[in-house]
Amino acid sequence: MRQLLQESQAYKIFCREAEAGRLAHAYMLSFEDTAYLRDALKIFALRFFGVTENDALGGRIMRESFPDCRIFPEQGKKFNVEAAAALIEDSAMKPSEGEKKLYLISSFEECSAVVQNKLLKVIEEPPAGVSFILGAASLSPVLSTILSRVRLLEIPPFTSDGIYAALERKNPGGALNRQAAESCGGVLSAAEALAGGQFSEIHSAALDILSSRGEGDAGIISLKYGDMKYKREILSEVQRLCLAAVRAPSGNADGESRALLSRWSVPALLAGAEIFGGAVRDLKFNAYFPALLYSAMLSMTEEDNKWQKLSE
Repeated sequence: MRQLLQESQAYKIFCREAEAGRLAHAYMLSFEDTAYLRDALKIFALRFFGVTENDALGGRIMRESFPDCRIFPEQGKKFNVEAAAALIEDSAMKPSEGEKKLYLISSFEECSAVVQNKLLKVIEEPPAGVSFILGAASLSPVLSTILSRVRLLEIPPFTSDGIYAALERKNPGGALNRQAAESCGGVLSAAEALAGGQFSEIHSAALDILSSRGEGDAGIISLKYGDMKYKREILSEVQRLCLAAVRAPSGNADGESRALLSRWSVPALLAGAEIFGGAVRDLKFNAYFPALLYSAMLSMTEEDNKWQKLSE
């Protein structure tokens, strides 16, 4: 993950500002991979203090034992009003070992409006030497008043090639590395789960979705998968299957691609790839998944019906 993160434009911007001595007092790191968000914040903290994880100080930052770099909330807890009050009180105290203090707040999108408002003043006008890096998997729940007072750094979903390379570094030659990289929606932790054995479940769900042929099917299937954990990955796998069928060599497609090509027109498969790719993006904004899935299936069916009529 570290290599992918350090290759991101957001990290490069942060490094340039650090080198130029122009770091803002507060940043918001937008990063969708909730499993790695806390680690991502600590990697930015290393650069903030100009150390690496191999340094003694860097090791303490990564272990969350350096008093001048505190990360909230505590593992397994929520960042509530009491924790916010403790942060504000601590920020008024001088650094323990240097001249600056950094506060990292992970999963900021889970903070209530009350907590965010309580932090507003200290984020806008922190004590001398105090800085913040807030991390959020989604910006939708973050108050506009907070966003207007921070420097936003966005890490978009990683490319499938980048994730595939990361999976290969971790497990060279893994049988599912390529499929996982293409079906994870650009989220490394999801790719790792898929490559580790979750792929068959996601793949089966995607094929089931592509079996839908009308409102009745779409309604049943959208409810069937509405509560699945890997929502983004299902949508991405549907998109991948659509594109794989279209790109299959003429007369040499595998069984799944042949089945899809017999069920759907090529224009509908191309449209499906775009429709489900759009659904992946919409999911980022907390769209209700069963309704999102239902709408995508109907849109693809409508596109197919249109082309079937044109070909008659």
